[in-house]
Amino acid sequence: MQAETNPERRTGLTVGAWVAVVLGVLVLAAGITAIWADTSKRSDNGYFSAHAHRYQTDTRAIATENITVGSYVPTWLAGKVRLDVSGGKQLFVGIAPKATVDNYLAGVRHTDATKLDLDPFKVTYVDHAGTVDPGRPAREAFWAATVSGTNGPLEWKLRSGNWSIVVMNADGSPDVGATIGVGVKVPALLWAGIGLSLFGTALLAAAGLMFAARSRSSGRGQARASTASDSSTIGSPM
Repeated sequence: MQAETNPERRTGLTVGAWVAVVLGVLVLAAGITAIWADTSKRSDNGYFSAHAHRYQTDTRAIATENITVGSYVPTWLAGKVRLDVSGGKQLFVGIAPKATVDNYLAGVRHTDATKLDLDPFKVTYVDHAGTVDPGRPAREAFWAATVSGTNGPLEWKLRSGNWSIVVMNADGSPDVGATIGVGVKVPALLWAGIGLSLFGTALLAAAGLMFAARSRSSGRGQARASTASDSSTIGSPM
């Protein structure tokens, strides 16, 4: 019975050890990458920033498609988004719930920025007809974060929900143009990297222990097999 159990146990240890090795390497690599990014890729203001790009339309507003922030993101882990905005006119940039933005721009000639990629930069503009004059957007009370002027940053702490970013002239007039750079701050990235690195190291250590246990089990099995063979030889008739 023992002879049948040991091979199964050794097989289980081997499979478990290799699974731990693969997971350990992946988790450790993720942790090291997070630590490296936190210590070398942040800008002076603490954000991971993409290159600024130009957004332009002859309508009264540019609105992004739906931006979803999951409710599973803990408050303590939620980072910030920073928009560095510049333009030749007095601009307004605001972030608000997507449904509220849709209601606000209903009947207003505006442009949706869809299929947005920052690297490489690509955006598809979809124009919507309208005749309503929205007036000065800064007068509205529904914005979660705003910035106005020809040059300035907008900072917003991530909150769960469906959101849209809106770019307009400060007076609500047509012909909107702005250069916008996007940055993201993840306050717990360093600690997450350290935690992942420790967990990955623990998985690799566990794999080493399983390989060692398999080796010991294999050695004992060979010793028992040798003893049984010797006993059989001694007990056999001459």
